[in-house]
Parts: sequence; structure tokens; C-alpha cells
Amino acid sequence: MVTIVPAILEKDITAFEEKLKKVWGVAKRVQMDIIDGKYAPTETVMPEILLNIDTIVDFEGHLMVDKPEEWVDRCAAAGITALYGQVEKMEDRAKFIADTEAAGMKAGLAFDIDTPLDGLEEMINSLDGVLLMSVKAGSQGVQKFDERVLPKIKKVREMSEFVTIVVDGGLNVENIKKCLVAEWSQEIAEDEFSKSFLGMEFAVGSDLLNAENVEEELLRLENLGV
Repeated sequence: MVTIVPAILEKDITAFEEKLKKVWGVAKRVQMDIIDGKYAPTETVMPEILLNIDTIVDFEGHLMVDKPEEWVDRCAAAGITALYGQVEKMEDRAKFIADTEAAGMKAGLAFDIDTPLDGLEEMINSLDGVLLMSVKAGSQGVQKFDERVLPKIKKVREMSEFVTIVVDGGLNVENIKKCLVAEWSQEIAEDEFSKSFLGMEFAVGSDLLNAENVEEELLRLENLGV
């Protein structure tokens, strides 16, 4: 079974809560997309709203912001359990990783679709996860899956057998399968294909949350359409 993490990108609290209610009792984790209006023109709800939301799901934060290093404390205070920071406007990757882990959260770096993986290999063993955008970061529901992410997936897995790879954007059953194959090779053995389920996760937003039956769609994605 594939790990699917619902991703919520919303500009106002009411819309955020409405989407969150759709996955209550269905998903154990939710990715909160956080955009400050500087990294991208959109500005979303901020992590502090989680303090006033009563839910049992764990929240992961995806920071699409200027200087993600400066957001670590407020995300930790809001109860976020894992934090991914986009590297494009990050000044000190090592500080982001160290501060995130010191705050009790899992630490990950995120790379936009056009961003090379330069500098990742030397610090990958310090990371819990690497998030690879398969669309342009900063919007949701209006972009198609970009297959340029596929060689990136393979490259990250070659760097580390253990780091979690998260793919984010434009996902459906068919391109999730492509990602799983790309993680190891084009000629993938059955035992390796099963193994790859353990090391990859997929953040799915609008296509999941706008489904007529969210629970059924989540199960369909988790089971690759079977």
C-alpha cells in the first residue's frame, strides 16, 4: 500500500477547516502548505491556526517562504511534527535542519521542479526526508505532473537508501506508479517494487480533497487503482 498524505493549501481558515474535516478519521497525517506571499504570490493561512483546531491528525509543514530557517520555532509551537523547507530562499540549510530537529520535528528539504539537487548529497544523512515538487511550487490544482521529477527521484535514492522521498504535485495513480518505478530503475524486480512503497510518500491536494468521496479516492490511490 502506498503512503498518501493529503495536502491542504488554503488562503482562509474556514476553507482550511472544511478540507481538514474531509480527512478526519481517514488520514493519519496532513501536509499543511505554508506560503508567505514572498516565495510565491499566494499567501496561505499560517501555522498558528492549528492551535485552535481540535483534531487527532499529525500535521507536517511544507514551507514555501522566504528564509524558512526563521519559521522553525513558530511551526514547532503550532504542533507541527515534520517540516520541509523549500531550498530556493533558504540561506543556511544546515541551520534549518539542526534547528528543526532540535525543536523535536522531523527535518526535510524541498526542491522545486526547476531546482537542481546541488549540495544535497553531503547532508542527506542528516535528513528525515526530501520533498521533490512535480509541479511548480506555490499553487495547487492548476498544474500537470512534470516528468522531470522522475530522474530526481532516482538520483535521491542513489544518494540514500533510507531517506524518505516525498513527491508533491499533480499526482494520480498512473504517475504515482511512474515515480515508484523511477525510484529504483526502469527494470524493477517485484521485491524491489514492494520495497519502494516503504521509502516513498505522495502529497496529494486538490485531486483528492475535491473528490466526491474522499475516503474512496484515498483508498484508490493507496492501492494504485486496484
